[in-house]
Amino acid sequence: MLTREWVQQLVIGEGLCPFAAPVFEQLRIDVCDQRDLADLTHAFLKLLLEVAAANPQQLPTALLVVPNALANFYDYLDWCDLCDQLLVDQGLEGELQLATFHPQYVFAGEEADDLSNFSNRSPYPMLHIIREADIEAALAEISHPERIPERNRKHLRRLGRQGLLQAAPALAKSGLL
Repeated sequence: MLTREWVQQLVIGEGLCPFAAPVFEQLRIDVCDQRDLADLTHAFLKLLLEVAAANPQQLPTALLVVPNALANFYDYLDWCDLCDQLLVDQGLEGELQLATFHPQYVFAGEEADDLSNFSNRSPYPMLHIIREADIEAALAEISHPERIPERNRKHLRRLGRQGLLQAAPALAKSGLL
């Protein structure tokens, strides 16, 4: 599966996320092929509640991939805001949080073609449900965790397009590069 390759090759392989490697084997990837926003939201809520109820050792984290919808980045961000609100409404704030990934991801203040955006560019629109306890544990093992975003920006820019393709061949399959 392209998403799993992307996580393994880019996210873990290039060290973009220090929390990914320890939970990779247990990473659950759900694909929702629906196009309707209500169906996507239902799939998200179902997965969110499953992660919240699960034993953290068995289901520490999950990705919801939506390959057939939310192609527009700003529509995707609006949907992410809705999902964040659902997380709060379910009383899961402080326990779980969401990370956002999209093929057109652009950080505020960055140019669309800046390679630093690849820390959050993914083959498909997706939401990552993460346990805050796992993030806290990973951050405790890292010196200067506040430097992770800047380190990732510099690393991705230094790699360049060719370096990204060599490091993560899944990017070529995805059409992201």
